Amino acid sequence: MSLLHILASWVEGLVRIAIGIGLCWIGVVEGAGYGLFLGVVGALFLVAGMGEIVAVEAAALHQRWAEKPMNSIRPALAECDIPVFYATSEGQTRRVADHLVAIFRAKGFTSRAVDVASSDADYVDWARVRATVVGASLHAHRHQRAAKAFVREHASDLNSHPSAFFSVSLAAASPIPAERDAAAQIASEFPSRVGWHPREIACVAGRLAYTQYGWLTRFVMKRIARRHDAPTDTTRDCELTNWNGVARLADSVVRMVEASAHRAA
Repeated sequence: MSLLHILASWVEGLVRIAIGIGLCWIGVVEGAGYGLFLGVVGALFLVAGMGEIVAVEAAALHQRWAEKPMNSIRPALAECDIPVFYATSEGQTRRVADHLVAIFRAKGFTSRAVDVASSDADYVDWARVRATVVGASLHAHRHQRAAKAFVREHASDLNSHPSAFFSVSLAAASPIPAERDAAAQIASEFPSRVGWHPREIACVAGRLAYTQYGWLTRFVMKRIARRHDAPTDTTRDCELTNWNGVARLADSVVRMVEASAHRAA
């Protein structure tokens, strides 16, 4: 669960509680009849608001426990030719990573997607790696802290292999050249600031998952979509990712691996 989801759920819960308190107060003032009706509606808003906050906190707690490493010893990712590391907030970067993995496997390589926020990222057998890909999504002009921390920690490992970075954002699909250029600039600056020098950097358009957002997030994302001339129908999700472009990135990484093997031979 992303920080944006947690904040949106908290705001939604607090708004409901505020409305509930207001209706209950008006109900007390009005007295019997209509006032009783307002009091009941207000109580429902209060319960719904508190339920929203309790639910999001329970989900966040469950996620924290789920991400804790198991007590058992986990094996290294044996014979993984091309691990695809990713950090995701809304899930689209994970989908792109899975798509890359599927392409690499179809081309005969062992590959898997690894969430940098999980303990799996600590069990990579770098001696068996032939190339790496790292992906992160762009929110408020920044990539995830987990991605930044991972790249900083493993910069030497990443630099010792052919590698690529992809940045997922709505701005990558913007009809405004200045916004696309800004997203590309942020993407190009991210690796170098943490000591990594990938051979290729790609900007990938994201996805508007309207049906998965809370009302506040949906409202914000709709406004952003309108600014980027993207679909604003909140009754369905909107796919903006150019999957052919993702396939071209995969082909580029494969060529890196082949060129490296040729030089080694």
